[in-house]
Amino acid sequence: MKRSGRILIPVAFLMLTGITGFGQCIPDTVNCKDLNDPGEICPSTLPAATVNVLYDETITVIPPDQAVLGTTPVEIVYIEIDSVKNLPEGIDYFPNASKFYADTAYCIQLAGTPVTPGEYMLSIFVSPFIRYLESIIKGPQVTDSTSVTMTVHWPAGLDPNQSFEFRVIQNVPNPFSDMTRIGFYTPFDNRIDLKVFNILGTLIYQEEVGAPPGEHYFNFNGMELQPGTYFYRITNGTGHYTGKFIKSR
Repeated sequence: MKRSGRILIPVAFLMLTGITGFGQCIPDTVNCKDLNDPGEICPSTLPAATVNVLYDETITVIPPDQAVLGTTPVEIVYIEIDSVKNLPEGIDYFPNASKFYADTAYCIQLAGTPVTPGEYMLSIFVSPFIRYLESIIKGPQVTDSTSVTMTVHWPAGLDPNQSFEFRVIQNVPNPFSDMTRIGFYTPFDNRIDLKVFNILGTLIYQEEVGAPPGEHYFNFNGMELQPGTYFYRITNGTGHYTGKFIKSR
């Protein structure tokens, strides 16, 4: 994806420099090359991400070495990455250097755990630093003239019409005489623990399962229980959910 090396810079906007943080990434100099010296940002399409799955990918940036001040060509010494906008929620960006020098490959690490599916057109905002009247001065902020696209998918097998929240499904039947089903919905792979207590708070049953995304049920056999009210607690690792059922005579 090409990034134009011609940047119009009004003198009135020239300012001093700042410093950004660092990311742990390696520029892709095999697939990202600065052909004909216009500068380069690639890839144009990032590898797809999955909701609630850790993501770690790299954007390679090769800054151009020329800009235009009015009608006069000037030399770009380096650029600074000011921000990357329109990232999916849960993803952050980390440049691998505070200054990206012209005609040199650098990278921006995109890392985190996305939580919302969709297609995202990223915008990279940079500040160029140019050589002007024997000084290095900061030009006005500019935006990547093309786009980097990132897509976030639902996990495989997950119904996108389902709510993206863990929830417990009330047991059926209730009251029950021997068997009842206690359900839950999980939007991602999870370890689920079921505990059943009597009215005095004594633990009388426990079961743990591994569950992929979707709707699942515990089949609880209460045939030997005394009639009365019982409580169940379902724990998913981040919280617990309590309900009650009645064993009939």
